[in-house]
Amino acid sequence: MTDKKEKKNILIGGLLVAIIAMAVGYAALAQQLTINGTAQVTSTWDVAMTSISEGTASNSTGITSTASNATPAAIEGKTTATFDVLFKTPGDTMEYDIVVSNLGSLDAKLNNVVATTTDADGNNSSTTLTEANGINYEITIDGKSTTDALNSVLNGKDGDTTDTATVHVKVWWDAAATTIPTNTVKKLNLTLEYVQA
Repeated sequence: MTDKKEKKNILIGGLLVAIIAMAVGYAALAQQLTINGTAQVTSTWDVAMTSISEGTASNSTGITSTASNATPAAIEGKTTATFDVLFKTPGDTMEYDIVVSNLGSLDAKLNNVVATTTDADGNNSSTTLTEANGINYEITIDGKSTTDALNSVLNGKDGDTTDTATVHVKVWWDAAATTIPTNTVKKLNLTLEYVQA
């Protein structure tokens, strides 16, 4: 009987040793593992208006015109170009070329073009750019209508090569006008929306 008891005690002792060994093993395996890594994106996104130039006035009987890149310190300096033209007689015309450049490394696609006009007080927002007897606008991008220019791609910069598009804005006072237009000031708001191609 003592032999059975002794065997039982040895078995219990062995089980206790096994449980302790398992607990120590679990504790050793339950340590926190830390993996450190770094990922980096080297591509850049930078589509910007880089210049605006003023063409020759037509029917120039006193047209006054100025054009400049707006250059605030903020990013607005890369996305806003301004021009002002003062007409004197019906038929007066002025044209501007605005260069849009892809200065980044990612390809950019023209996704949307929104052109609206407002009067001097910011009223009468309209997508109608032309009107009888009034001040009119015509917009083309690389010689295409704004609709046909959609989905055109500006390739990302490759070394010293920068892909560009030219937005041509023609503004004129209707030559058939026999009266001063109701809105003597008509502002153009043109938005070009580029997305990654």
